[in-house]
Amino acid sequence: MTVLNPQRRLLLQAAVALSGGLILRGSPAVALVADTSARFSAYLEITPTGQIRITSPQSEMGQGIHDALAKILAEELDANWADVEILLPTADDALVNPLTRRHRTAVSESVVIYRDVMRRMGASARDMLLRAAAEQWQVDVSECRAQSSIVRHSGSGRRFGFGELASLAAKLPVPEAPVFKRREDYQLVGRKTPRKDTPAKVTGRAVYGIDVQLPGMLYAAMRRSPVVASRVKAFDREAALARAGVVDAFELEEGVAVVANSTWAAWKAAKEISVEFDESPADSFESETLRTAMRAALDADDEARVGRALSGPPYDRAATMTALSSAPRQAEWIYEVPFLAHAALEPLCATAVVHADRAEVWAPTQQPDRCRDAIAAITDLPRERCVLHVTFLGGGFGRKWETDFVRQTVTIARELARERPGTPVKLTWTREQDFLHDRFRPAHVARSRVGLSEDGQLLALHSRITGPSIFTYQKRNLPPGVADPFATGLLINDFYRLPARLADYVETKAPVPIGTWRSVAQSQNGFFSESTIDDIATIVQRDPYALRRELCAHDPRALAVLERAARLAQWDQPLPKGRGRGISLSIAYGSYCAEVVEVAVTGRRVQIVKITAVFDCGLMIDPGTVDAQISGGIVFGLSAAIDGDIRFTRGAAIAQNFDSAPVLRMSQTPTIVVDLLDTDHPPGGAGEASVPGVAPALAGAIHAATGQRPRRLPLIADGWEFA
Repeated sequence: MTVLNPQRRLLLQAAVALSGGLILRGSPAVALVADTSARFSAYLEITPTGQIRITSPQSEMGQGIHDALAKILAEELDANWADVEILLPTADDALVNPLTRRHRTAVSESVVIYRDVMRRMGASARDMLLRAAAEQWQVDVSECRAQSSIVRHSGSGRRFGFGELASLAAKLPVPEAPVFKRREDYQLVGRKTPRKDTPAKVTGRAVYGIDVQLPGMLYAAMRRSPVVASRVKAFDREAALARAGVVDAFELEEGVAVVANSTWAAWKAAKEISVEFDESPADSFESETLRTAMRAALDADDEARVGRALSGPPYDRAATMTALSSAPRQAEWIYEVPFLAHAALEPLCATAVVHADRAEVWAPTQQPDRCRDAIAAITDLPRERCVLHVTFLGGGFGRKWETDFVRQTVTIARELARERPGTPVKLTWTREQDFLHDRFRPAHVARSRVGLSEDGQLLALHSRITGPSIFTYQKRNLPPGVADPFATGLLINDFYRLPARLADYVETKAPVPIGTWRSVAQSQNGFFSESTIDDIATIVQRDPYALRRELCAHDPRALAVLERAARLAQWDQPLPKGRGRGISLSIAYGSYCAEVVEVAVTGRRVQIVKITAVFDCGLMIDPGTVDAQISGGIVFGLSAAIDGDIRFTRGAAIAQNFDSAPVLRMSQTPTIVVDLLDTDHPPGGAGEASVPGVAPALAGAIHAATGQRPRRLPLIADGWEFA
């Protein structure tokens, strides 16, 4: 069985064979150079020729983690980066992270949670290679040193390549406390290097989920109602089987699966077959109705559930409401954001083959462990007989965290196996289905109320948010009275020093399937919380930058990014009439990001002149990758802020492709200046950090230029146009 790239298939098979988790595992060796590769662990293998194969445990969806984690291991190993080949992961329990006890890629945690794992793997293997060399030379190990995939003896100048030592080294005892390198001795970490996956992606050799090809493969498509939450009532199977190229057709929970001898034949038949759907759970749903309901829910005090503060003291409802009601000056503002689609470039797809005794799946997924669980549950096979290969992801943004498309593919393969056991099948969603049946970022409405002293000092802040609950949709439970953290997380920026404060949530139900979106709760709450700070600055007649500096004066990292961003953007330099700057501060995922947006406005037409971002994520594994992630996050957030809006009528999303749900093109993207601060803090996340701050900074810039503050996204829905 082969995939499109036979070499890649072999590497995937090698990755499946690795095991041992965090315990470096010995392998037998009878000579200095063995015929087979030495497998030190699930993460590391060294061949006799000196090729160093590192399995990156995280899903690569463009964020650069494919290289980043391998660089950490290679750094401690003292490997020559040119000798390193990086393998994509499988759903292997040996790759489960010891902190999260999960094998997943999410919440910008990859480097944060796997750094120590990869360091230990590299440092332990280096120690074992040094000891193997010392044994061969009959010298003290202190006389040996590793550098660039070579172990040298300092006294005699003798040398061994890693490949020559690997089979002996792999059977030595694993050091209990390997010595890590000092940061000042790093040769790879902290430096830009060309990405290992770039050549394969440029030449088309990289295998994404949509690229997988297996001998005898069939192709599947789904017929679904455009209405969310709909189910099949009946379909004409015989008529479907009579269509050209169709091999089989059967009902799934969400729709009808059509299997054919090509993707085009499957799509065409799926579109044309007769299916009756039950659309009643959602066919009366309208976006405007939900918007009205959310605004009304802001006053449902008896239903409000308190959020959890992510830093600082917990929220105190009684103290906050007392301080608010007794404040001599009060003000409130309401903010809105819509449903959003993930719109990853690669549509949802997966490939599966089910045999009598095993199942094998290829999928671009962010949750290998849960997908493997699903394979076992659907096929009724033991979990150890279920193999999942993680391909490259053509974008994820949280959509490929969901397992629905993998479940559908495995179910189709299981049904197909009843008469055609061992037949691989690939399911590919259409772009329209990708938009119509996303797990949308929920729409939200938020209201911030502030209490002020006579002289403008902030006394109390109460922010309430309402909208559909991801926890409810996912059937997850919370303690009584506790709010959905996907709704309230950083609704108030807890890193600011604030007086009495309260963030709470009132759920507004909707039949729309929902899920997490890039930057999760901050995707909406960055706009709400930072816009609130801007509104407070306006009402107390303070400079928004100066107010933020005051609120985070206790935090040197926050001050550093704010001051640097203001300086680079020339915040103190006056602008002509019709131009303005806005500023924001985002703190999450262990990272700090300050953004300044400068605009020129004529009437209601906005031209974004420049966006400046200053970012501190602590230790950077590769500054080039971090720079790309900050720039990409800004474009992602900016696209949503300007024109991101999934609206529903009669239960169906109106936007069904990029023509009606556009993302910024290169020609529309403003100048972006990214400044990375090199600090000694532990590494934080970079993939989501710049998304939340761009919308409030843009709204603040428009207010500075016009005196009108946008409080509703997307901005075009509020009457703004963009050059």
